[in-house]
Amino acid sequence: MKVYITRPPAYASSPDHVVRVLVDASKQRVGVEMCIVFSPNPSEPVPDDESVVQSGDKFYKVIAASEFDYELLKRSTGWADRQAWHLTFRWDVRSFTDPIPLYTYSMATKMSAPELSRTTYQNNLSVGFVVPFSDSTFEDCAVTVNINPDVNKGDCVVLGVDASEIERTDYSASAQVRELILLPGVQISAPSSCTPGGQINVQVQVLDANDMPIEHDAEIFLEAVNGYLPKTRIKTVNGQASVPFMALGLVAGDSARVKAGFKYFSGASDASIQIHD
Repeated sequence: MKVYITRPPAYASSPDHVVRVLVDASKQRVGVEMCIVFSPNPSEPVPDDESVVQSGDKFYKVIAASEFDYELLKRSTGWADRQAWHLTFRWDVRSFTDPIPLYTYSMATKMSAPELSRTTYQNNLSVGFVVPFSDSTFEDCAVTVNINPDVNKGDCVVLGVDASEIERTDYSASAQVRELILLPGVQISAPSSCTPGGQINVQVQVLDANDMPIEHDAEIFLEAVNGYLPKTRIKTVNGQASVPFMALGLVAGDSARVKAGFKYFSGASDASIQIHD
């Protein structure tokens, strides 16, 4: 499992902290602990247990803990292709919220994930569990961690994965990691024109985060702006699918558009169709 660490400028106001991530592949869980800096009493030994984390020459104490339970998340209604679950850390009460299905919330509010973070969650989306596909294994998922942009005021300690699986990125937000590295896309293509009342085939292709075609299957959700789609929810085969579009009720000079996306990320791609005799 890959772990990506980012330092968003929006986290500049957060106190000096360490996020400790514990990946337990055997239990298919990712534990998350928020640790805040403290000064040990020089006359007393520093506790030699998991309640204290040392980073450099500073010590941090655990103030809150939560986890992503893969099997529990899979049983929830938010589990779908192209999803990410997030823990929000509330600095005012020093606790984590329950994991939220990020794209379920952003789709419902018509906001992008970064907009949702800035407004509803006040830039407190701390740690994410990214699910590329609904059939992704625990190891296929990834973890994103946001920490203070000041290297002297924030760090992340990761346990349970090889060091080669940990990437300290130059991205300014975990959203960039999701969109540019981890999550799939979809491309829709269609003939540029159709006759009134006629029918054409629309092609769908699943893409990786680099917009390259892949053979991984996903459930694609379709929408027509004008015209008619007899199928609006399809499962690809080897990453591809073909669906009919019917120009019912349309006349020469009209235009139509077919959009394709995922359950909680609609309209990721679209194709325009002109109606001609």
